[in-house]
Amino acid sequence: MCRAVGLVLGIAACSGGQVAREPASSADAAGEAPTSASQGSSAEPGGGSSADPGGSNGTGDNGGDNGGNNGGSSSAGGEEEGLHDHIPPLGEPPPLRFAVIGDYGNDSEAEAEVAALVTGWDPALILTVGDNNYDATAALDANIGKHYHRFIAPYTGSHGPGATENKFFPCPGNHDWNADDLQGHLDYFTLPGNERYYRLRSGPVEFFLLDSDEREPDGASEGSIQAQWLEAALADSEADFQVVLMHHAPYSSGMHYGIKSMRWPYAAWGADLVIAGHDHDYERMHVDGLPYLVVGTGGAALRDFVAEEIGSQRGHADMFGALRVEATTKQLTVDFLASSGERIDRLTLASSAPASWQPLVNAGATWRYLEARPGPGWTTLEYAEPWPAGPAPLGFGVGGEGTTLTGGVPTDRPMTTYFRHRFHAAPEDLGGLLRLRIAVDDGALIRLNGEEVHRINLTEGTVGDQTHAAAVVGDWFPARMSETLIPGAALRVGDNVLAVEVHQYSRVSTDLRLDLELSAPRL
Repeated sequence: MCRAVGLVLGIAACSGGQVAREPASSADAAGEAPTSASQGSSAEPGGGSSADPGGSNGTGDNGGDNGGNNGGSSSAGGEEEGLHDHIPPLGEPPPLRFAVIGDYGNDSEAEAEVAALVTGWDPALILTVGDNNYDATAALDANIGKHYHRFIAPYTGSHGPGATENKFFPCPGNHDWNADDLQGHLDYFTLPGNERYYRLRSGPVEFFLLDSDEREPDGASEGSIQAQWLEAALADSEADFQVVLMHHAPYSSGMHYGIKSMRWPYAAWGADLVIAGHDHDYERMHVDGLPYLVVGTGGAALRDFVAEEIGSQRGHADMFGALRVEATTKQLTVDFLASSGERIDRLTLASSAPASWQPLVNAGATWRYLEARPGPGWTTLEYAEPWPAGPAPLGFGVGGEGTTLTGGVPTDRPMTTYFRHRFHAAPEDLGGLLRLRIAVDDGALIRLNGEEVHRINLTEGTVGDQTHAAAVVGDWFPARMSETLIPGAALRVGDNVLAVEVHQYSRVSTDLRLDLELSAPRL
């Protein structure tokens, strides 16, 4: 396969192939690592294209309450912190920012709220995981263009100007197929390749958008023509990250469960992340070493979880929202944000994996805890901590607690509970991202030696002792460990301290949980 590399614009195409090129975001952006020039396209059955990287800038926040500092890495925050905390050296490109929506096309108030959220991010690309239109073909423009016309090119609808170059790339879903056997969908969009499944390169990420419907002419099962195309395309990819998207989730705890016909060996073929929809909820799973996300929260009516899927880690079935993703050549950070703007979950991946992980803090470790507001400087190593102590899991109401906390009065719980754990690090533990595994109910802000390194299920702005978690954590999720990478710049040789504040969603909460594992890479 021939390749032509555009070093400035990041455009690549093969002779006879179709190219979709995206302009960079109009906002300034800042990142920590350079983004490689886009390479690669495909004239294979699924086709291929390249898009320019783009992003938008944010500003730093104060990192939380009671003397904490901001993190300064892509895991330290989101819109107002994280990738944008440091201006990159001259000549380094900004991170690529893109959005993922799913199960949205019904022209509802919920769709409008999610569309406003996504538009506010000014993403370089919007990708969908299907069910772009729930109605007849005649409703396509009301269900899609009304809310996303500024990202679509060519746009011929009636709701305003379109993009100069296409920034909107959908997967087909079963409802798209139900309308005229997908013909209306194919006529409405101009997409690479056969337009049903295709590849798209933008900066450090290559996307592989699949058609998971059983009516796909090239098949939607392992061994099909489409699967063979994906295996070859992943093997051929030179991007730092490979992201596979489809409608029908291979694994899911929702109403449809996992679609077994789509359980292809994505990890073995080279994928870094799989994103799907079909079930109208948000869920994060980890199966065979690969993260799987379900994000069917773009506007269609939400549905409860049914039964726990293998590898299920975090999930919410009570809020609409979308994925905001930022990627450099070194790391990719996925945030699930509710339509209210609150960050519910975060997953950070690295483009290269260490040979092994060395535990710094083990699950079940002994923590000091305080069910009242601590004094100034409580997040620092120097703080004197005459707090009670006990082994994790700490909390109440979940089951299997190593230390049961009182939790105050059942009708007036403390909104925030505080935890500290001291540990030792060796010289060889420094220098890379750290792996965090955490079980928390409901939300948490984590600092390492006083610097924020992670927050989950909390607002992206200032956090105080009366700040409530963004959402309730229910079902089986309070006891499940979720995994992500966090910045390790604050780690030092010798003594260190983790300071964690756990926030309840409500003062009448019936449960609270904290258990945590922290590991350093061995290169």
